[in-house]
Amino acid sequence: STRILNWSGTHHVDLAPGTYHEPETQLELEALVADAYRKGQHIRPVGSALSPNGLAFDSRGMVCLSNLDKIVEINKDEMTVTVQAGARVSQVLDALRPHGLTLPNLASIAEQQIGGFVSVGAHGTGALIPPCDEFVAALTIVTPSENGVVKMTEATHGQLFRLARLGLGGLGILSEVTLKVIPAHRLVEQTSVLSRSEAKQQLPTLLKRHKHIRYMWIPYCD
Repeated sequence: STRILNWSGTHHVDLAPGTYHEPETQLELEALVADAYRKGQHIRPVGSALSPNGLAFDSRGMVCLSNLDKIVEINKDEMTVTVQAGARVSQVLDALRPHGLTLPNLASIAEQQIGGFVSVGAHGTGALIPPCDEFVAALTIVTPSENGVVKMTEATHGQLFRLARLGLGGLGILSEVTLKVIPAHRLVEQTSVLSRSEAKQQLPTLLKRHKHIRYMWIPYCD
């Protein structure tokens, strides 16, 4: 059997032989989804297993796209990057850096696979910065429907596209994602120590003053 642990080691799942899959090509993924549908088998996509509650774990069947991790295209004219869904955020950042580009928003770490990164609505910090799924310009999703592989944008699919961005694998498995990018820039980090009452009182001001803000709580010190 195969045992999968989440990032924090708080959850695990054991899968019987033949129920955990790591396809190496788009065609293998399509065949896997079609076969699971034909046989009535459950199959759930999992990324880097970062969820602290084991959200993507399913002992009946899982698929990981870690082998589908290519950077497909960096388009400086359109200010987009297209990647396979198994590419990690850190890989995408490394690929963008020589072009003077970066992603508009990040979570606290960069080890997520892009498919999971957008599907769970990952977010960074900042009052005026939307969650990361808002930067998805297009996606390719492998579905068990008669439509098979569907390429979606806001213009072609409207509300369904917005749902698919946050689909958690419920509508199909993301295999390719096009993300909007922005010019690379440097950030200046300022660190200060506040009591809980001070943090609560200053929050409106801090949100207006800074592009990003986050709290690290040290228990039993206030």
